[in-house]
Amino acid sequence: MLEPGRIASIIAADKYSRRKKQARVGQKYYDGEHEILQYRIFYITKEGELREDLTKSNIRTPHPFFHEIAEQEVAYILSNGIQFRAAAEELQEYLKPYFGDAFVGEIKEVITDAVVRGFGYAYWYRDVEGTTRFCHADSIGIVEVKDGDASDTVNDYVIRYYPVAVRDGKTAVRVEVWDKDMTWYYIQSGSTLELDANVKVNPCPHLLYECGGEYYYEECDRIPFLRLDNNRKQQSGVKQIKPIIDDYDLMDCGLSNNLQDINEGIYVVRGFKGQNYDELLMNVKSRKVVGVGEKGDVDIKTIDIPYEARMAKMEEDEKNIYRTALAFNASQTGDGNITNIILKSRYTLLDMKSRKLIWNIKKFLRVFLGIVIDEINDAHETMYSVDDVAVVIDPVVPTDEKEDAEIRKLEAETVRERVGALLDAGAVIGGDILLKELCSILGIDPDGIKENGAIAQEMEMVRELLNGQEAERSAAGAAGSGGEDP
Repeated sequence: MLEPGRIASIIAADKYSRRKKQARVGQKYYDGEHEILQYRIFYITKEGELREDLTKSNIRTPHPFFHEIAEQEVAYILSNGIQFRAAAEELQEYLKPYFGDAFVGEIKEVITDAVVRGFGYAYWYRDVEGTTRFCHADSIGIVEVKDGDASDTVNDYVIRYYPVAVRDGKTAVRVEVWDKDMTWYYIQSGSTLELDANVKVNPCPHLLYECGGEYYYEECDRIPFLRLDNNRKQQSGVKQIKPIIDDYDLMDCGLSNNLQDINEGIYVVRGFKGQNYDELLMNVKSRKVVGVGEKGDVDIKTIDIPYEARMAKMEEDEKNIYRTALAFNASQTGDGNITNIILKSRYTLLDMKSRKLIWNIKKFLRVFLGIVIDEINDAHETMYSVDDVAVVIDPVVPTDEKEDAEIRKLEAETVRERVGALLDAGAVIGGDILLKELCSILGIDPDGIKENGAIAQEMEMVRELLNGQEAERSAAGAAGSGGEDP
C-alpha cells in the first residue's frame, strides 16, 4: 500500500502538473472564464512608474465559442443515442436495466469532460440491489499511479481527491486510494493525512455486504475506474483555438472601449493651473470640468475608430475558430434557405473529428460492457461474451423536415409508378419474375419471404392472382386463334 506521505506528495504534484493545468484551462473556457476578464490598462508616469489606468473604459466580455463547440460535438455524437445490440433476444433483455436514461446522463458527462478537459473518468459500483452501475467522476481530482515495474497499460493505484465540508464551515480534502482489491479512505487537513475514522471498514473491499452485523465481500480483481481520452495526447479541444478566441475577445472589447471613450474625446488643455496630471484626469473623468489660467484654453479632439478593420479582423477570427476546431458555425446559414445537401457538407469536418472520439468511446464502453456481461453470466448461468454485443454510435446530421417530407413523398410516388408499371406488364413478364422484381423495388429479400408467415401468405395470394391472370389471357388468346398454339 502507499504510505500517507507519498500519497500527499503525489496529490501535490498532480495539482500542479502540466496535464491538469491544461485541463483547467479547458474547463475555464467552457465556463466562460477567459483571459480577457483579467485584462488591465497601464500607463507610465513622468516619473517612470508603471501605473494602472482606471480612468479609461475597460469593458471585458468573453465570447463563449468553446462552450458552443464542445456542446455541439457532444450533442452530435449522441444525436442518435448509444445502442447495445445483442445477437440474442435474451441477452438484449438482460442488458436493458444497465443502459437506461441514468446511464445516458452519466456517459454524457464523461464525454463532455473528455472534450473540454482532454480526458474523462467514470467508475462502476454495486447499488443496494446488487446491480452494477456506471457513474461519472470528476477527472480533475483523479490521478493514476504506477508502482515499481508495472507495465504502461496497468495501474497499481488510482487516487481520487475532492473537497468536503467539515465542522465550523471549514473544508478538508477527502482522499480515496484504490487498488484492485481495496479502498483506503483518508482525510487531508493541511499537510496531515489520516485514515477517515467515520468509515466503519477502512480499508474496505470494493464489493462489501453487511448481513446480521457480519461483513462479506467479493473479489473484484480490478480497479473500478475507466478513462476516456479525447485524443492520443489527452488534449482539450480548446488548445488549438484558445489564441484565436483571446484575439477575438481583445478585438471586440477594444472596439467597445473605443466606442465608450469616443463620447469624451481627447482634451487638449492649455495653461492648466492644477497640481498635476492625475488631478486633470480626475477632473475630466468625474467632474467634467477643467480649470485653466487666464490665457488657457481647452480643445476637444476626436479620433476615427478603425471600425471596418476591427470588424473584418473579428470576422476572420470567427472563421478561423470554427475552421481550426473542425466545427459547424450555426450562424452561417445564409438567408435560411439552406438545403440538406449544404447542411451535410458543413457537418463534414465535425463528423471527421467526432469519428475519432467515437472510436475511443466504443473502446471505453466495451470495458464496462465486459463487467456487465460477467454479472449477467453469473446471475443467469449463461455464457455470453462481449463479442455478442455490438456498440453502435451513429450520429445523424440534422436536416430540414419539410425537405425530408418532400423527398419521402417523391420516393413513394416513384415506387408506386414502378409497381404499377410492373403490374400492368404482369401477363407478359410472368408471376415468378414479377414477384422478384416487386421484391427488389420494395426492398424485400425473396429468399426470406418464407420465414415471415404474414408476408409469405400475402405474396402467395399475389402469385396466384398473377398466375391466374396469365392463364386466362393465354386461354383467351388460344380461343381467338381457332385453337392453334399461340
